[in-house]
Amino acid sequence: MTHCNLTITEEVRMFQIVTAIPTFVLGVLVNAAVLVLFCRQWRNCSDMMVYLTNLALADSCVLVSLPFRMYSYLNPWPFSVSSCLVFVSTYFVNMYVSIFTTVAISVVRYVAVKYPIRARAVKSPWKALVVCVGIWVVIGSLSATFHSVDAPPVNSSGFRCFQKNSERPLPLSFILTLVLVGYAVPFVIIAYCSVTVIRTLARRMDRGGARKSQSVRIIIASLAIFIVCFSPLHFGYLLKFLSETYSHNCGLQQAAHSFVHVANSLASTNCFLDAFIYYFLARGSWGSLKDACCGTQHTKKVNTIISCNQSIRLSTYR
Repeated sequence: MTHCNLTITEEVRMFQIVTAIPTFVLGVLVNAAVLVLFCRQWRNCSDMMVYLTNLALADSCVLVSLPFRMYSYLNPWPFSVSSCLVFVSTYFVNMYVSIFTTVAISVVRYVAVKYPIRARAVKSPWKALVVCVGIWVVIGSLSATFHSVDAPPVNSSGFRCFQKNSERPLPLSFILTLVLVGYAVPFVIIAYCSVTVIRTLARRMDRGGARKSQSVRIIIASLAIFIVCFSPLHFGYLLKFLSETYSHNCGLQQAAHSFVHVANSLASTNCFLDAFIYYFLARGSWGSLKDACCGTQHTKKVNTIISCNQSIRLSTYR
């Protein structure tokens, strides 16, 4: 293995800044709006509202760590190693919590459309809460193990947080866990559930065609966003591992290094795209948000809209 001096180029750094600013601003606005809306409707909580709230919380936590990640790309980390590990964990744990919450939403859609009668027996806010807590516990536990892979020395100074601290490639087991468990398996589940739901709805377009067409658009958009946001990053992990392990070409290693950082910025945009797809593409969401924020008392109207959005307008299609 050739030891190369890998850096973040000016072009990559500019791309990170250009994407980070709108991601942070838009992400904070839309996720805060969603959380306000759901907090005002907590008495009418359903399983889907629990999943969507968990998704908004995870995306918000990623956004909280984003300014620190951008600072670490521009400057040596001025704080302790422990604080670096906290922010790195916050970023990556919540990114994968978001991924697996999306998996849960896709499975709920699938069950609601494919087996609507059975869905009534298994769907409840408490069961959804247990699933969400389980996701946090599992991902959080794995992050504690991952710290031992590439944590900077305890008393080190002048290191750069959110970047690899050793010249050795990350362990293959670590890379495969990220790629297979963190991306490939969720993608297969989401894709299968989405395609099955779309095909099922397509066969029933004669009843409630307009609403079902809207649901199909939401499902396609959410699947496309998952692919665009997370596929490059996990492909980049593999590419970087292979280039560092088997290549003696520093130019190739630098290209893989730059690709991972660009893909990481692209993955961060999922934080506001999630909210846009799941909450604001459904007809009437802006109206319900206005009612919630302004404190108007159109409770029946808001509850009806929330109910539709909770199931992405799918669970009522028999």
